[in-house]
Amino acid sequence: MSEVSVRHVEARDAEVIREIFQSPHVVRGTTRLPFQASEELSKRIGYDPAMLKLVAVIEDEVAGYAELQTFPDWARHRHAGEINMITTHQRFRGRGVGDALMAAMLEVADNWLRLRRVGLFCWEGNPKAVALYERHGFVREGVMRDFVVVDGGFCDATMMGRIRRDPLDA
Repeated sequence: MSEVSVRHVEARDAEVIREIFQSPHVVRGTTRLPFQASEELSKRIGYDPAMLKLVAVIEDEVAGYAELQTFPDWARHRHAGEINMITTHQRFRGRGVGDALMAAMLEVADNWLRLRRVGLFCWEGNPKAVALYERHGFVREGVMRDFVVVDGGFCDATMMGRIRRDPLDA
């Protein structure tokens, strides 16, 4: 099996990211709609100092995309971040793309941004995503009822979080 590498997103990745975003499993697992204007996608992957935007690459092909939202302008929330999205191209599912993206985001969160808390939301009925998050130290914190529309009905979202304890904490 080929190794997964991770790098920052680039403008040249737009068409593959569009494919990823329009995949049924991604539309179902995010708040996205199945169609998106080119301008919206360009803006989405463009530079934002509060967002870490990464792609996973296998054999020179973009295999996944992820975002870590930070809050540098919020004085009382600078210590926190949110995994906004982890997606995998249909052809690369089951090959460690999610693990590689999560590990890279948490490496930056822990060792470069010193984020104490990283949170995320996961739709009900997505055990593979929950297992990924739990492998990386996230725990379930609560449920938001009827949070999102999925397949024409309302779906709950599970809030998950990961608190990094500083070794100097008592």
